[in-house]
Amino acid sequence: MSNNLNNDSEDDWSDTQSIDSCEAYINFESIRDPSTQLEEAVSFSWPGIYQHRDDGSTEEEIQQQEEDRVLRKITISTLLEEDDLAPLFGGCQWAGTRLWGAAVRAIQYLAGHLEMDESNSCGSGAKFELSSSRDNKTTLLELGCGLGVPGFIYHMLGANVVLTDQEDILTQLEKNVEENFPSTVISNETSSSDSSAAQHYIRAMPLSWSRSGVHSLLEQLQLSTAGFDIVLNCDCVFEPLYGKSWHLLNESIDELLRINPKCVVVSSMERRGPADGIDLFIEEMKGMEYVGSVEKVYYEEKRKIEIYVTRGLE
Repeated sequence: MSNNLNNDSEDDWSDTQSIDSCEAYINFESIRDPSTQLEEAVSFSWPGIYQHRDDGSTEEEIQQQEEDRVLRKITISTLLEEDDLAPLFGGCQWAGTRLWGAAVRAIQYLAGHLEMDESNSCGSGAKFELSSSRDNKTTLLELGCGLGVPGFIYHMLGANVVLTDQEDILTQLEKNVEENFPSTVISNETSSSDSSAAQHYIRAMPLSWSRSGVHSLLEQLQLSTAGFDIVLNCDCVFEPLYGKSWHLLNESIDELLRINPKCVVVSSMERRGPADGIDLFIEEMKGMEYVGSVEKVYYEEKRKIEIYVTRGLE
């Protein structure tokens, strides 16, 4: 498979036919019920990440997988729990069961897999870099994560990851994390001391965007003074669906930068018209108290995807 990320054909933009370069890059597959053709799950893999011991393989299977270089496949249920179906028509829960192109481009950017040249790079055009590195593993917080695909992939790349979203879709998210990462998942029943002692972990937690919500989350994680190295949000701004919740998103980002000014915030969004609210979101972010800089680093003309990097006051 070619790694050229900008080779979509004109036919690739149908919702029902073929797949575009975002989906092709992660070997995305929609898994459907044979009788109804309704989607039940999605699967994906990441270039260079292969099956290994943590997948429950035997020694013989591991050896064979290493020889065959079998890519590790992650399978995620997209079925909402029965109790979550009632508010589905509001749209937010449905959006949390979709994989959006902005999420794929975001993880490509974080992993250094996104081709950046004069046609799509903005500002400094620099590849992603942390402001500082710790002795332990990089920590990533994903806000409004939905299916959590970027966080899943970044965890497979070695980071400690906390996935957050509305409490009413958390059951689905927790189940998907547990089924795909049985040896590194931390459940919300785990004590704080056990959680902080884990060397490599991924967990799903509820978060209502606000300064108090951020404080509560960090207290539970015992990260009240350290915060996170990376904060990621993908397609979290679209006023026709989410209203002006971006005010609360900015409030949360600002608080995370106050706690850790060296934190790097990556916002990846797809433009969907002049009323999407993205310009207002970015302008407000630039004026937040603990924001030092906001830079657009990537723009993809065909999909209208933009990536912004926000840093604190150092």
